Amino acid sequence: MRSRYSAYALGLGEYLVATSARAPGPGEAVELSAWARTVGWVGLTVLERQQGGPADATGVVHFVARYVEASAVVSLEERSQFDRDAGRWRYLEGTATTSRQKLGRNEPCPCGSGKKVKQCHA
Repeated sequence: MRSRYSAYALGLGEYLVATSARAPGPGEAVELSAWARTVGWVGLTVLERQQGGPADATGVVHFVARYVEASAVVSLEERSQFDRDAGRWRYLEGTATTSRQKLGRNEPCPCGSGKKVKQCHA
């Protein structure tokens, strides 16, 4: 899970497609990379993990990922299911909800850049 969050933060669409159990659509890796680079990734909090250890074949991760988009902090909360295929974890599916918190233009950006929101992600 953490490696997929890092891939989003770095805009690594090929990795995201490679670690998904479903077949990718045409151009999906490019689209994922492009979108992921348009937002400012703020952080990941893993709330709960069920199974997913070294001896397990399946696992569930409940997490909140936060990013800045259009002067708002978006919190994406998801319960994701993974399985292990040939020794590698693959994302199966997830149930997600999002919430947005509007930021003032002169507030410090939560991405940690030290800039105001209007100068960083507006």
